[in-house]
Amino acid sequence: MPHHTYQYVGLAWLLVGVVPALLRGGWAERGAAIAMVGAWLTSAYAQNIRQEIGPQVGVTIIDLLLLAVLVWIALVSNRWWPMWAAAFHGLGAMLHLAVLLDQKIMGRAYFIAGAVFSFLTVLALFLGSIRPRPAAAPPDAASPLT
Repeated sequence: MPHHTYQYVGLAWLLVGVVPALLRGGWAERGAAIAMVGAWLTSAYAQNIRQEIGPQVGVTIIDLLLLAVLVWIALVSNRWWPMWAAAFHGLGAMLHLAVLLDQKIMGRAYFIAGAVFSFLTVLALFLGSIRPRPAAAPPDAASPLT
């Protein structure tokens, strides 16, 4: 479980984004919210707390799985926010991979950039949850399937 203050701040921010998604969102918002909470919980357990600097391999794998979920939601939903969320989270995942490839990247830069990308991912979910969902398109009168 979380051992540092920044993890509690991250959890508080996550809840700010997740609660509206669960209460007001459609399937895309709820699915992303559940995936984000699941990723936060599993990351808290997968994190190597003895490792002060360098990449966290377990957290990297979890973030890549969350990226796959966000990309899938972006591809199949009719909303714009999942594209932003997937893009921001993709930057965070690329940051993990960059640190795995080059461990000379400063720990503080890795931490701060990761926090910013995470913040922006949750912000996309939050904004997508508070905006009204688009109305279903009326059936096309020219379509033989209607």
